[in-house]
Formats: sequence, structure tokens, C-alpha cells
Amino acid sequence: MIASKITVDSDVPSSNPVPPKTELVFAAMKASNMSWVQENLPDWQVNIYRADAKPNETELTVPMNKGNEAMVYLTYIIDRYSSLPDIAIFLHGDRYQWHVDNPLYDSVISISHLNLDFVLEAGYVNLRCAWGVGCPAELEPARYLRERPDDHVHPTAVEYPDRFMELFPRVEVPEVVGTPCCSQFALSKVMIRERPLEHYIRLRRWLMETELDTGISGRILEYSWHMIFGKPAQYCIDQRECYCRTYGHCNMTDEEIQKHWVWRGLQLPKGWPGQSES
Repeated sequence: MIASKITVDSDVPSSNPVPPKTELVFAAMKASNMSWVQENLPDWQVNIYRADAKPNETELTVPMNKGNEAMVYLTYIIDRYSSLPDIAIFLHGDRYQWHVDNPLYDSVISISHLNLDFVLEAGYVNLRCAWGVGCPAELEPARYLRERPDDHVHPTAVEYPDRFMELFPRVEVPEVVGTPCCSQFALSKVMIRERPLEHYIRLRRWLMETELDTGISGRILEYSWHMIFGKPAQYCIDQRECYCRTYGHCNMTDEEIQKHWVWRGLQLPKGWPGQSES
């Protein structure tokens, strides 16, 4: 069943007069130009992990550059588990990316418009509402487990059932996994601490020790984050409700929603968005 309603964290008070303490967590590389963050978001607490850097080369890095952004996200949670902010927002390092959910594909817009009260209520909020990639169904783990198809075109789908059982022992393999791509989300401190620190250490150990390559291991976690943080396997919120509650863009028309649907892996023009940024 597609999850069309929002799960509310009952431990969060209905009114919160004090602004929540919020931090940005970026998965970047040594070559990433992250100046856009300070230039456009000067009031935010920022954590920039450069995944390919050695400890003596940067302030924040990871024990192993593997699993794309997943290693950064897990490392932040492990390192900060006892001193988490009220909200942590997990992002890729580039400002403009095809999967960023606004017509300019601009992370500054998404961060600035994010409804922090909704994050506190829901606990886990995917920064992407569009169903173009990942929803209503991205994977069929139970069928792949039963049939074991020889599917060289979809290696993540082939690997997912067995890896799901490693990540979620004693949990039934779901028939369908669906959630918007692409591993950018916000978490409340309360939601992170629903699981003990040891759980995240185990997940990072799995990522470090798995024989899967970076691409596949990262994609397996991409389509597992929502379940790690308490949501059902098929978690595709109605797009209008999602845009309204996540970004305050309510009563969107079909045409407006369609502007958020792009081809997977779209290459933005060099110098995007140029003069249209204003």
C-alpha cells in the first residue's frame, strides 16, 4: 500500500516557540567547491565531509570512501549521536543537481523553504516529493527473492533482497519498495535516537565490509533510509500533500507538479542557471 498520510511523531510538542537547532550535513569531495553554502546560507551550522580526503587533509572525513553519500551520513550520526541538533539535513555537495525538487534544481531553495516544523512532526522527511524516480515502486525484493532472475540490467534489484535481510534481520522482505530518490533528507534528533548508536555502527560496518561496489551499496541504502527511520517499505506521499507540508507550496496544479519531473541523470547546462537565477 502506498503511504499517503504523514506519520506524526507523538513525542514532539505541538508548539515549539524556540527555533530548532539545525545543521546541514554535506557529502562532498576534496575537489568540491562548497563556497555556495556560506554565500547563500550563512546562518546555518554546516558540516562538510570530504569523503576522499585523509584525516590530516580536512576537518571532517570518513573511515572509508564507499557507498557514495551513505558513509558520510552514517559517520555523522555515529560521531554526533550524543550531541545531535534538533534537525539534521543530509545533502550532496553540489548546489545544482537534477534531482533537487524545484524548477531551478537549486539546493539553496530547497533548504531555505524546508518546513522545519514538519520535520519535527514526521521525524524523517525526504527532500524530494516528485514521483518521477522511485515511486510508486522502484524495487520488487520479494519477487526477486522467489524467482532469482538473471537480471544483469538491474544489479541493485538482484542484490537488494539478500542485502535487505542483512540490514533488517527478522523483518519480512517486502513485496515492493518505493520512495522518491535520491538520498537527500531531513531527520529529527528524536527519530535518529529511536535506534541505538550500535545500530548505526552496524550499518556502517556492513557498508565497509560488503563486497558490493560503491554504486550498488549506496543505492541499496538509498532505498532503505526511509525504512531505517521508521517508514513503510512503500512510502510515496501524495505529491500535493508532500509539496504543501514539506515546502509550503500548497494547491499546486498538475502543470506545476509536472515541472518537477525530469529524466533520471539529467545533465544541467554548463553555467546553469545563468541569468535565469533571479
